[in-house]
Amino acid sequence: MKVILIVLLLIILILTLFLILSQREISKINQRLKQIDLNSNQLVEISLFNPAINQLTETINQQIMEQRTERIATFNQEQELKETISEISHDLRTPLTSMIGYLQLLEREELSAEQQEAVQILLEKSLAMKSLTQSFFELSYYESKTVELELERFNLSQLLIDEMLKETATFEQRLIVPTLEVQEDCFILSDAKLVTRILQNVIANVLQHGKDQLRVELLQQEQTILTFSNKYESAEPIDPQKIFQRFYVASHARNGNGLGLAIVELLSKQLAIDVTAEVSEEDFTIRLAFPKKIV
Repeated sequence: MKVILIVLLLIILILTLFLILSQREISKINQRLKQIDLNSNQLVEISLFNPAINQLTETINQQIMEQRTERIATFNQEQELKETISEISHDLRTPLTSMIGYLQLLEREELSAEQQEAVQILLEKSLAMKSLTQSFFELSYYESKTVELELERFNLSQLLIDEMLKETATFEQRLIVPTLEVQEDCFILSDAKLVTRILQNVIANVLQHGKDQLRVELLQQEQTILTFSNKYESAEPIDPQKIFQRFYVASHARNGNGLGLAIVELLSKQLAIDVTAEVSEEDFTIRLAFPKKIV
């Protein structure tokens, strides 16, 4: 009887030890799964003593490898599509530019009122198509390629004023009165070319959808904060959650393509700029928070 009890105790002890080790291995697998980066070559380590856990681990590793393969294939397809769009957009720009040039020459000729109206419509549509093509090219280019940032210390205050001055005639044409409150000599460390494109796209959005007044503020303390706040006109309410989505246009009454602010958000992420948008009953505000100031 004692022998039987001893054997039973040994069996219980072995089973208990086996269960404890199995539970420990399952916990390790669970912890490992939480830490695994699907973009790396990491896999779950195989247990040495439990065939069932080994089989489970092999199945998990197989699923991980299949997911990685699918992610890589999807990523490659997306990159190929973006590069194709970029190439097509680039190829379209030259004939569009030529067509616009011919239409502008034709506009100067002596034409009947009906012909002048037709040429004007064609010219407006061609310019809108050129703008859309340029935006497509720019968005696809920055999405499909790893942009090497050219960081330099430059005066954001002066850059902002220069870009605003370039659009003086357009502001007057659109009857928009800009008010600038710009702190002098706000130096930042960033990519001047990309920051310029951000400013140009934000200003273009104001010119496209704004009215009456634009208030621009630049202030540098712990961070450098740039704010564009303009009156706006839209036949429909603006959805703040969709402002930076591609092709989002609150009102189709104007010829906006909905890509300008998507480019702003994309470039801002690459430059570690926090970009946000706010909408009130009368004002539309874009806020750009640059990284901490430099001296």
